Parts: sequence; structure tokens; C-alpha cells
Amino acid sequence: MATVLDQITTESSAADVYRSARPVVSFAEAEVLAQQFGSPLLVASRSVLLRNYEAMRAALPNVELFYAAKANPADAILRPLCEAGSSVDVCSWGEMQAALQAGFSPDNMIHTHPCKTVQNLTNCYNAGLRWFVFDNENEIPKLAQYAPDAKLILRLAVSSSSSLINLSAKFGAFEADAVPLMLAAQAAGLSVKGMSFHVGSQCRSPEDFHHALCQARRIWDKAVRAGIELEMLDVGGGFPAPYMDSVLTLDVYCRSLQRALDETFGDIPVRVIAEPGRGLVAETMTLITRVLGKSTRAGTRWYIIDDGLYGSFSGQVFDHVEYPILARAAQEREQFSCVVAGPTCDSSDVVNRDQKLPDLEIGELLLVPTMGAYTCASASPFNGLDLARIIGVE
Repeated sequence: MATVLDQITTESSAADVYRSARPVVSFAEAEVLAQQFGSPLLVASRSVLLRNYEAMRAALPNVELFYAAKANPADAILRPLCEAGSSVDVCSWGEMQAALQAGFSPDNMIHTHPCKTVQNLTNCYNAGLRWFVFDNENEIPKLAQYAPDAKLILRLAVSSSSSLINLSAKFGAFEADAVPLMLAAQAAGLSVKGMSFHVGSQCRSPEDFHHALCQARRIWDKAVRAGIELEMLDVGGGFPAPYMDSVLTLDVYCRSLQRALDETFGDIPVRVIAEPGRGLVAETMTLITRVLGKSTRAGTRWYIIDDGLYGSFSGQVFDHVEYPILARAAQEREQFSCVVAGPTCDSSDVVNRDQKLPDLEIGELLLVPTMGAYTCASASPFNGLDLARIIGVE
């Protein structure tokens, strides 16, 4: 398949095709915010969030967006998206509660955890949620007992060559098992209404969606021939964000996905939804962190900052990404290789062992962009340290 990217690279500059990590606040603004709210501080930009949301909507005109709340369930993210008309994807009662408090209704939610506790299932079902995902036969009796009128989505296992994390390693039914699982759910009195897949986290190439969609269409046709009345296709998430390296703009990436959808499912009536998480919200938050201490160890400069792997940098552990760390006027100052470490007493709490930074003063502020996804969501108060405060700005 000729991609949208192939068509526009000859007539567009790299700036039109790729996007890089940029902070949502300047150093001058960070100083004011840090004086008012302290540090570490996560700053969520409403304008950047809505810019990304509208870019995805424009490039995917036939796709409903269900924001993946697991990426960042903060009210500063959920509420603006709700007000903008987004729907939401939740995986737990806790995420559903956060979504309800932000203004979402159960009617514009789906529950995408394939293996739920009974309490998770019943709490969400009793609150009015009706769309649930499954991917194995042992989930069927649970759903039949506790959510008998639910609308089910079967999650498929798919492969991806460019994703950072293979989510099908843990979840998703294999192609040969898909239709038998749908028939088993139907035999138990349940209503299977859709299929879903996830190409994997930080999927850099939209081509991977095309391969997954071809597989999904084969299964869809077999299911329909078997008498299953499908109506929804959930293409999941995986949209990438810029960290140390640039990635495709949302416009280019999503237009390529839309073309793949048109080629594989454009000839049949189907409700298509997506679950953007990282690609939608990562760029919307910037961390303001402060240098707590400095030393020289074995000839190497060390800086201790007030956030680390147990806090907002938890994404380095669980999400396998590295974040750019920016110093004020760094290009105008001599830079040195150094180690940047977090504030806990754990010696493994090291953010970067080969960072290039100027000679920093104790108390100096640093900015870390692209901190909106899988950072505060997986942070913990280890050592009794407070998590970074989250504030919203325009």
C-alpha cells in the first residue's frame, strides 16, 4: 500500500511531516509557576491537548475517539477532553470514577480490560457501562453472570514491527480462536458486537495498522458468515509521541490510518472507534523539576533532582522511554556529560547516566517535555516523597 507519507514527503519539509518534543511553558513561565506551586510540578496545557485532539478528529473523520484514560487519568486531561466531545476508554472502576467526575457519562465509555475482577466488572456495569472487552473463554461465564446484557468486543492479537511494547504478548485472541470464542459467547446468551486490536505502544509506523486491519477484516468476514452481527471495530491506540526522537505529525499519521481503514473496511457499514492515549496527551504536559544537589563521583558530574523513577519518570521503567531534559540557555553554555538522579535513597533511582547538560547550580530549574502519558499515572510516593503536583494552564 502506498502510504500518505510517501505521497507528501516529496512536496513537504521535515517540519511538516515530523514533530519534536517541546515544552508547554518557557523557563520564565516555569520560574513563576515554581514560585507559586513549588516543584516538582507537572504543567498540563489545555491548548496543546485540544490542538492534538482536533488534529486527530480532522485526519480521522470517520473514527470516534475514546481517550485511553490509563495514559493519564488526571482531571486536567479528562475534563477538557470531555468538554471537547471526546468519549473515554476505561479499564477499572477507579478510571471510570475519574471519568464520571470529569463529566463523562457511561454512554460514552467502553471498558477495555480483557480480564476483569468481579468487583471491577460489577461496579462499572452497575454504574451504567455496557461495552466490555474479552479475549478468552474463561471471561465468558463471568460476563454472562454479572453483565448479561453487555455488548462485547473481542480483542484480537496482532503483530507490529515498529512498536516499542508488544501488547499482544499478554492480551488478544489468535486468529484461529477468534470466531469460536465469539460463537461461545453467543451460545452463553451474550451479544458480541465488535472486534478490537492494539498494534502496540509507541507504534512509529502507521503501516502496522494496515497489516492489523487486513487480519481483522478476514476475521470479521468469517464471523459474519457464522451468523455474528458485528457493528463496531476498535482499532485501539499506539499513536506515537516525540521523546528523544521525532515522530510523524498526528495529521500525517492519522491520514495514513484513515486510508488503510478505507481500503480494508470502506465497503461495509461499520462503526470505527480508536483509543488514543500517549499520542494524544504525552505532549500536553511538561515537568518542572529542580536541582537538589550536585557532586563529582569518579570524575563524573552528578545532579540530584526533585523527581525521579519512582515519580514522574516512572515511564522510563514501565514504558521504556527516555525523556529529553532541558536547561535554560543550554546552547549558550558549555555542556558536560553527567548523571541525573532522582531524590529517593534508592541508588537505582537514576534518570539518565549519559546526559549532556551545562554546569548547573543547586536550585536551578529544568524542563522535561512530553511528560503527559504514563508518568504521573504510574508514579508512587516511595520514600514518603510527594508526587509532582499537576496544574492546568491554557
